[in-house]
Amino acid sequence: MSYFRENIQATSGYIPGEQPKNPDIIKLNTNENPYPPSAKSVEALHSYVIDNLRKYPEPVSQPVKEAAAKVLGVDTQEVLVGNGSDDILTVIFRSFAGEQDTIGWLNPSYSLYPILAEIQGANQRFVELDENFELPTDLAEQAKGCSLFLITNPNAPTTNSFCKEKIREFCKSFEGIVVIDEAYGDFAETNCLELYKEFPNVIVTRTFSKSYSLAGIRVGMAFANKELTAGMHKVKDSYNVNALSQTMAAAALLDVDYFEETINKIKATRARTEAELTKLGFKVNPSQTNFVFAIPPIDAAEYFQALNDRNIIIRYFKGGRTGKYVRITIGTDEEMDKFFAATKEILT
Repeated sequence: MSYFRENIQATSGYIPGEQPKNPDIIKLNTNENPYPPSAKSVEALHSYVIDNLRKYPEPVSQPVKEAAAKVLGVDTQEVLVGNGSDDILTVIFRSFAGEQDTIGWLNPSYSLYPILAEIQGANQRFVELDENFELPTDLAEQAKGCSLFLITNPNAPTTNSFCKEKIREFCKSFEGIVVIDEAYGDFAETNCLELYKEFPNVIVTRTFSKSYSLAGIRVGMAFANKELTAGMHKVKDSYNVNALSQTMAAAALLDVDYFEETINKIKATRARTEAELTKLGFKVNPSQTNFVFAIPPIDAAEYFQALNDRNIIIRYFKGGRTGKYVRITIGTDEEMDKFFAATKEILT
């Protein structure tokens, strides 16, 4: 006998990427930033008045909102801050889709979406990307009837950004809520943040886990018109972001120079990784993220295991479309050198 709701009992739950305890392992599997957080965010943490921890944190993360307003040119009332962008997604699913509503997303894409839909008891609609992992020409038709549709841009795990004009056209015609999940947007040449100002049904999400090196403090943001953010504030937990996380996130946002320095380093290493893998016979998707998605010249599952045996962890997704590929997070140059050396050894 189970006391759970039927849909909760049936779901397998989200399985996060492996977090190894061995410090000697080179971890290239969960798209974390290889560089430390901003020194200014660390200084802000050390300067925090510890006695204040006996009090509840600021309920709507106002310090983070004000920092976002200064750096991104948004209105503080257009920002929702959450306990990581996964928390933001949970709030969105709870706000805009109930039982028997239909939620859609692109496929392949972020594997959390189906789990959140299952928890809601909602119907799921997978819209397949074309053979080049681009948006299908009939996206609007396939998404018709969904109350909520998610576009991950740049997409994970395929690394590519979609044409902004095609996304704009979809937002214009779609009758439900469009979520543009920009967890990797800071690594791309362009982004879609402006679209939430153009359309009343658009929400753009961001995270501090990737570009800001703050995956451990769990902070994410959503940008939408004031009516949508006001409604989502009703759904979020009362104090959903702790005080220390708010302090570090606000300081990291304001440290624009360090942010740009880190992004540029990752982009440079990404370009080197793409070139090196291509030389070794990999088929590499051009990346707009902090990872690469590539077909090895040997079986992908075997290659994944061979690296694992050498204390290097990458990501392998089973499946008809993804099973030929591996996903490799961009590490430091030193980590990537060891990765290249191991790869050459495996291939020879």
